[in-house]
Amino acid sequence: MKLQVQICSHARRLLRLSICLFLYYPLSIHAQKNDDNIELANVDETYEFQYDIRQKQITVKETLHKDFICNGFRSAIPFSESYNGQEEIKDVTIVVDGKKARSIEPSYDYLNIDEYFYSDLKICHFTLPFTRQGSHSEVTIEKEIKDPRYLTTVYLTEDYPEKHKRVTVIVPRWMDVEIHTFHFEGQQIKTEKTYNKDKDADVYVYTATGLPAMKSVTMSPGPTWIYPHILVRSKAANYNGEKNVYFNTTNDLYRWCHNLATQLHPDTAALGAKAREITAGITDPFARMKAIFYWVEENIRYIAFEDGLAGFKPDEAHEVMRKKYGDCKGMANLTKELLLRCGLDARLCWVGTNHIMYDHSIASLNADNHMICALNYNNKWWFLDATEKYMQPGIYAERIAGRQVMIENEDNCLLANIPEVGPDQNVRLFKESLTIDGTSISGKVKYQYNGESKSDLLYTVNLTKKDRVQTALENYITNNNRHYKISNVSTSPLDQRDGNLEVAFDLLYQDAVSSFGKEIYIDIDYNKEFNNAVIDTAKRTTDFRFGTKSNYITETELIIPNSYKIVTLPEDLHITTPNFSFDITYKTTGNKISYRKQLKINNTYLAKAKFGEWNNAITALSKKYLDQITVSQQ
Repeated sequence: MKLQVQICSHARRLLRLSICLFLYYPLSIHAQKNDDNIELANVDETYEFQYDIRQKQITVKETLHKDFICNGFRSAIPFSESYNGQEEIKDVTIVVDGKKARSIEPSYDYLNIDEYFYSDLKICHFTLPFTRQGSHSEVTIEKEIKDPRYLTTVYLTEDYPEKHKRVTVIVPRWMDVEIHTFHFEGQQIKTEKTYNKDKDADVYVYTATGLPAMKSVTMSPGPTWIYPHILVRSKAANYNGEKNVYFNTTNDLYRWCHNLATQLHPDTAALGAKAREITAGITDPFARMKAIFYWVEENIRYIAFEDGLAGFKPDEAHEVMRKKYGDCKGMANLTKELLLRCGLDARLCWVGTNHIMYDHSIASLNADNHMICALNYNNKWWFLDATEKYMQPGIYAERIAGRQVMIENEDNCLLANIPEVGPDQNVRLFKESLTIDGTSISGKVKYQYNGESKSDLLYTVNLTKKDRVQTALENYITNNNRHYKISNVSTSPLDQRDGNLEVAFDLLYQDAVSSFGKEIYIDIDYNKEFNNAVIDTAKRTTDFRFGTKSNYITETELIIPNSYKIVTLPEDLHITTPNFSFDITYKTTGNKISYRKQLKINNTYLAKAKFGEWNNAITALSKKYLDQITVSQQ
C-alpha cells in the first residue's frame, strides 16, 4: 500500500482551516498538468502603497501581468483570480497573440469549494485559448486592496512553470513596511532595493528565473513551508501628519482581531438556558466544562463559513446554537459563551495550525488560520477545539499541538503555547492470544485506541448509519479480507470521549499457516502497517507531513501445538532515527511465541533530505514482514 493511501485518514484535518485560506495559498485556479505544453514566459506583479484622497485611507494598488506560452499543441486553460470584500478588481485585459481578445468575457462568481458552506471569496474567471505552438495569451489585472493589512503573502512560484517572474513592492517613505523573505536559498532569485525620487519611495524588487510549478501533492506541508515567497507586514503610516497604526506589534494584531469579537452581542438568556440544560445535575466545574465541550462537539456541525472581513469575525454564539452549524470561529465562540454562563473563565484564542510556518513573532493576518477556546482552570490553560470531534480535554490534535496561541485578555494579548504531544498520546494497541488450528490461526483479539487514533476511528464510525456501524467496523478490522473472519465483536461505547476505545472479537484467520512436509510456516502479523510504503523520490517534489505522531503497537502470543517444536524465528528488527522508529522482537517461552511490534512517528515533518533514510527503513521493515516462523512436527 502506498504511504499516501495508508495515512490519508488524517488528511481530513487539513480541511478545517476556516479563516481566509486565500491568504495562505493563491487561489489562481489553473489546471495543473504534468506536461510542459503551457508555461509562463513572464510574470510581473507590482504592489504600490497609495493614499486614496477620496476615501482618506491607505490602499494598495496591485497590477498583475501574466504571459502564457504554448510550447506544443493547441490547447485552452482555465484562468481565475481571487478577491474578497477587502479587494476590488478594477480592470481585466486579455490579449491573445498580440490582439485584444474582446470576445472573452470574464465572469465574476463566489468561490464554491466542497468544504465551504458559504464564502465571501469571489473569483474572476475565463478560458484562455492557445491556437498553435508558440501562441501567447496574456492577462493583465488591476486590483485595489482597500486595507494594507490584507497584503500578506506573495509567492514567487506559480501554478505553471515560469521562465521569469518579477515582484515589485513600492513603499513610499510615509509608509512603514517590513518584508520577510522565505525559502530563497538555492533558488535563482535576486533581491534589489532602490529609491524612486519621483515617488519618494523605496522600491523592492524580487526577480526569479526558472522556478518549477507549484504542485498540489498529497500529504505535503502547507505552501508557506516549502515555496519561496515574501511576507509583507504593514506596520504604520504617517501621510501628511495623518497617522495610522496597522500591525506594528503583536498587540496591534491582537487588538484588531479582538475588536471584531467585541462587536458581537450574545443572547445571554438563550445561552444561559442552554448551559443550565447541558450541565443539569453537574456540580463539579471541570465536569461542567467537559459536558459543554462535548455538547458542542456532538451537536454543532462544522462548516467553514467565510462572511465579512474575509472570515475573521466570529458568528454570534446563539446563532450557531440555533442553526446547529458553524465554522471554527463560531464553534469557539459558542463554547466560550456557554462556559461563561457556567461561571468559568473561558476565552477565545487565535492560533496558526501547522499548515502555516509563522507564529505571532510576525504580526500578520497570516499568523492565524484557526480559532479555538481556552479555559483557565486551576491555574492551567485547557485548550478546547470543538472542530475535533471525539477529542477529550487535554488531548491535542497534531495540527495545533505545540503551536503558539494568542489568548483573549482584554486590551492586551496573552501569548502561550498549546502543549506538545508525542506518539504516546496516540497509542493504537493490538493484543492477540492465538493458537494454531490446522491451516488457520484462531483466538481472541483486543484493539485499544487512544488520542487521535481513537478520535479518528470514532469520527469515521459515527459518520456511518447506525444500522451499518457493526458491518462498517468489521470491514475496517478485516480490511475486507475474506480469510480474516471475526465474530462476537464487542466495543466500549462508540460515543464515549473519555478514556480509551476498545474493540474485542474472536478471530479465525484462515490460510495463515502453510505447510511443506513436516514443517509449517506461520505469518504472525496480519496488519503490516507501512508495508511497502516507500516514497517515490523520482516523482515526489515536496517534503512530507504525517497527519499525527502515530504509535502502532502489536503484542501477539501464539501457542504452538505440543506435537511441534520451533525451528526458526526471524531476527529482531531495530531501527531508530529522530523522526521515527521501527522495533520488532520475537521471543519463545516453552511452546509460546511472543511477537511484539512498535512503529512510532516522532516527527510528523519528513524533509526530502530524509526520504532515503525513510525508504531504507521501509525496505527493511517490508522484508521483515516476509519472514515467517517455522515449526516442525516432532
